[in-house]
Amino acid sequence: MDSLKASMEFKQECSQQVVDDSKVFKKIQGMLRETLSKRGVRVITGIGKYFRQVDKNRNGFLSQAAFKEALKLFHLEIPEGDFKSLWLILDDSRSDKVDYGEFTRAIFGEMNEYRKAFVRKAYMKLDFNKTGSVPMVDIRKCYCAKKHPLVLAGKATEEEIKSSFLETLRESCSNPNEVSYSEFEDYYEGLSIGIMDDDDFVNILRNPWGI
Repeated sequence: MDSLKASMEFKQECSQQVVDDSKVFKKIQGMLRETLSKRGVRVITGIGKYFRQVDKNRNGFLSQAAFKEALKLFHLEIPEGDFKSLWLILDDSRSDKVDYGEFTRAIFGEMNEYRKAFVRKAYMKLDFNKTGSVPMVDIRKCYCAKKHPLVLAGKATEEEIKSSFLETLRESCSNPNEVSYSEFEDYYEGLSIGIMDDDDFVNILRNPWGI
């Protein structure tokens, strides 16, 4: 009976911890939302590229100092106390190293699964050989800006929209001649922040990629 009670108390503690952790993430995401709604794509693609470059060991983990430097570099203000709370949650093994994918999701939030499914669908259409990388020339060939709102409104040409998209994407890639799935997803992750409605987001993927 005692062990059952202890087990239940442990479960309650764990679920309370998850709620507390979630509050820290939500608070930080709330602080950054305004900044990201204005420049989400460039911040998220830029920070993703920066982390991949700084990660010399290619193991997906970076130190506290590296994350602080990245936040400063991209003008993302997080008060020291909130950063410490975040670090304590993410660095549960106390190794002073944190997975930068986890860190990014914690401070920016992430797309829901419905949106991610369409991002995957678009990338799979481009990466039909399943190599995990798509040449930029293929992206240019496949991207169609015909139904872009600015094109329909006569405020931009198809070529202008396509060039702008490719330039932003190219800047975010470690190799400007090809796009990995994580780089492609980073682009749409940044775009997703400023779009409240799931269907609006899905249309942004459907129209240019024909999915």
